[in-house]
Amino acid sequence: MRWRTLKGERIEDVLAFVRDNAGEGQSVHVGTDSLQRARVTRFVTVLAILNPGRGGRAVYTCETSPRIPSLRQRLMREVWLSVDLGLRLHPVVPGDLTVHIDANPVVTHRSSAYIQELVGLVVSQGFRAQVKPASWAATHAADRLVRAVPCPPTTRPLSPGPAAHSPRMAVGGVRSVHGL
Repeated sequence: MRWRTLKGERIEDVLAFVRDNAGEGQSVHVGTDSLQRARVTRFVTVLAILNPGRGGRAVYTCETSPRIPSLRQRLMREVWLSVDLGLRLHPVVPGDLTVHIDANPVVTHRSSAYIQELVGLVVSQGFRAQVKPASWAATHAADRLVRAVPCPPTTRPLSPGPAAHSPRMAVGGVRSVHGL
């Protein structure tokens, strides 16, 4: 992954960045947001290290995948990208790491149906979870960047899925009636 500061400076090693910038008394926050485009879904993950009363440092990475039509799958992917980063950072983070979830607990929003599942994923990995309106890393920082910064071309697909197989797959040496 290519990490950058908010000024656009390239960060070669995010683990070294966190090791150098996160100390006792500072809090580490991770959040991801996505944006649907015509044929792709863009994800931006933000890592923020806050020093209470003195500001903080933030870096981000961007990736693109084939379009994810399901809201549940997209939210799960957002949360998993954040949790995955948290798991990699865990050895170098001196205190708690908080994962911000871009889902609204208010019932009128579609994302509210997945709050328990998303929070459960985060908490089961040993991290603190924040949901809207407190999830500023995903709701504000990542949301702003996903709309503003260019992302690299499509990266890895979510799973092998049907695109990984040829359209005429033979089963036991015999083609199926439906040509699959």
